[in-house]
Amino acid sequence: MQAAAIKIHHLLEKLEQEDYDKAVSYIEFLVDTRKKAKRKKKSFGNREEIEAAVASLVGAIPDVGKTLEEYRDERLK
Repeated sequence: MQAAAIKIHHLLEKLEQEDYDKAVSYIEFLVDTRKKAKRKKKSFGNREEIEAAVASLVGAIPDVGKTLEEYRDERLK
């Protein structure tokens, strides 16, 4: 990775200022895009874990026909 950075830096040194600014701007755009993609992927992974946890709970508590209020009152006793 570091060798690639050195090569890129060497290439950038040879550019005119305007082209240098464009190249740096594009590289920053690529880095930001990659970071956003990683965050999105991580977020999606967390969502899958939550859905799996909820799915594992379905059926763990038998449905005996009580209302949510009745379950709440029972839990608070």
